[in-house]
Amino acid sequence: MNRSKNTRIPLEEFLRSSKEYPILDVRTPSEFAHAHIPGAINLPIFTDQERAEVGTLYKQVSREKAIEKGFDFFGPKLNTYLESLNAQGISKGSMLFVHCWRGGMRSEAMAWLLNFYGYQAITLEGGYKAFRNHVLHVLERKLPAYIIGGFTGSGKTEILNALQRMQEPILDLENIAHHRGSSFGSIGCPEQTSQEYFENRLAMTYPDSTMPHIWIEDESRKIGRNVLPLSLHETIRDSPVIFIDIPREARLKWLVEQYISQSPLLIAEAIERLHKRLGGLQTQHALDALHAGDLHSCFDIVLRYYDDAYLFGVSKREKTMVHRISLSTVDHEANAQAVLAFKHSINNKGMHC
Repeated sequence: MNRSKNTRIPLEEFLRSSKEYPILDVRTPSEFAHAHIPGAINLPIFTDQERAEVGTLYKQVSREKAIEKGFDFFGPKLNTYLESLNAQGISKGSMLFVHCWRGGMRSEAMAWLLNFYGYQAITLEGGYKAFRNHVLHVLERKLPAYIIGGFTGSGKTEILNALQRMQEPILDLENIAHHRGSSFGSIGCPEQTSQEYFENRLAMTYPDSTMPHIWIEDESRKIGRNVLPLSLHETIRDSPVIFIDIPREARLKWLVEQYISQSPLLIAEAIERLHKRLGGLQTQHALDALHAGDLHSCFDIVLRYYDDAYLFGVSKREKTMVHRISLSTVDHEANAQAVLAFKHSINNKGMHC
């Protein structure tokens, strides 16, 4: 990609080309921490306090005084920026993509420095704001989907991943949200991100409009504290569901295997959050079993609530859109193959997503 210096490019070209080259986000650390373009590196021109000072001068005094103060902050850090890139293995001559909030002075100043030093810096027209508008536009689109449903402990996420290994397109919402979607969903997962960054990551995984279908796990509107876009929630509610019906004991066995090494304290906290739904007596029975080291009996109590809740949710769907498949065990690869074959049989009967 050959470009002249100080080139600005529109978002579509920026995203396409930046898959091969580093993205430098020069906004403040707090701006970056809240949300950013996935894969971007933070190289802040200002600290949060410095940006506040510059902004105050811009509003209360003049643009010229704000620029002067900005250069006061920017100048002494020039070597630091270059040293940071070198430390990350980004050598002189490399192509770099730079952006700030609106594609204004911060990104232009950093691009000037990098180009002067010998890098090939390209800036994003419209900055991060343009990217956010793109994200919101993408997330308005409804997707042609098949939904993998089933009771808790059926291994739906693992079936989804097995389908991906079979070259089927998937949207792994729980992985993007860093949460498994239940009261126990945060256990063993990274900390959840802001809603904005969740949306950014989600939009970057959306299939293009030519994709004939995509597999999605059945989810409620909220996954932990992240909320699905309305259009995606409607996609899940309106698409054909392949309901994986696996015997309760097989699901219990698999759940125990997943949580046996997790902190009993975190499991107890998750059970406490279900107190109103389980009732006081059942909550205490579950906690007693947990404290006795009987995770099987503990989860048996909790699973009754989740099974009833899922059945209630399924009952509100259009009955002709729910297709039940009975499977004997939690075997992700075999069950993924069975689900795919079942989808083909549905299609042969004229039921498409």
